[in-house]
Amino acid sequence: MSKCIIIGAGAIGLLSARLLAQAGHEVQIIERGEPGMESSWAGGGILSPLYPWRYPDSINQLADYGQQHYPALIQSLRDETGIDPQLLNSGMLLLDSPEAGINDWAKQWNHPVKFPTSSTALRAIQPGLSTAYQSATWLPDLKQIRNPRLMAALLASTKLQSGITITANTPVTGLITDQQRTTGVRTENGDHHADTVLICAGAWSSGLIPDGATKFRRIEPVKGQMLQFQAPPNLLSCMVMENSRYLIPRKDGLILAGSTLEHTEFNKNLTDNAREQLRDFAIGVLPVLAKMPVVNHWAGLRPGTSQGIPLIGEHPDIAGLYVNAGHFRYGIIIGLASAQLAVNLITRSTPIFNPADYHL
Repeated sequence: MSKCIIIGAGAIGLLSARLLAQAGHEVQIIERGEPGMESSWAGGGILSPLYPWRYPDSINQLADYGQQHYPALIQSLRDETGIDPQLLNSGMLLLDSPEAGINDWAKQWNHPVKFPTSSTALRAIQPGLSTAYQSATWLPDLKQIRNPRLMAALLASTKLQSGITITANTPVTGLITDQQRTTGVRTENGDHHADTVLICAGAWSSGLIPDGATKFRRIEPVKGQMLQFQAPPNLLSCMVMENSRYLIPRKDGLILAGSTLEHTEFNKNLTDNAREQLRDFAIGVLPVLAKMPVVNHWAGLRPGTSQGIPLIGEHPDIAGLYVNAGHFRYGIIIGLASAQLAVNLITRSTPIFNPADYHL
């Protein structure tokens, strides 16, 4: 049985482990901290890129795959673990002025889109919306998922799968190679050997690539801070977005307001300025939130790349070393397809998409 070491126990690593185990591989996941508690846990769970018409087909095809396959995955996870990741068809109300490209995107990827042009029409979709808004773009079929519950379900499912082990709180310090082929990884607690290594370490991925081995597109951490309001269920019935900031309603009434984009290296410190900006944005969109308490404030580090396209594939200089990282804000929605593509490449099976679009 072939063994694969996966570095990183976020959504990408856990999804990849499930697929590899189902293909008959032995899998060891090595996680620098607690499994499932970094960017995958911290995100909002919108099952679409923000402003997807701004992105190339290489992103939208990954997102479309996720949108088509998430319902079956969620049902499987619910059946296996009893944990409901709360996949909700909330729809999204986009308060920015309509952009060129929306209709072409909607037609190409088969998404309904409407353009309400009155205060009455907007409030029929979302009561209580600020009267400052008179028009919007309505995307009624966009879904969301509750990240912490998804990660809990994936972790519980992984522990039930035969052939998968998780080694937590064990930072990988380097790769073991022999004649330009990877044979394992070094950690602070000793060496681990495998036939292949798959790097799914999010914002930490670039630090695991040997220096000078390739013209590797670097993955950089991008901090995002978010707030959570306690509100009655259904106070906000749909996702709302303006200028890349959004409100996301949860089933139990919690409302997420996010998020900042900060280039602060690996600093996850929370700031009062971000808290005030996000609260002001939320109240500006839905004024009643001024009466609702903020009950949580957190930050995550997104793995950003210069071109906004993830790296998926085998290292050009080191055989057996694969990378699946750099998903920026969209690891949940495009992670399902990128995990499948990476596993296709590792197992030498027919890839679901042309891997050249995601080369290292």
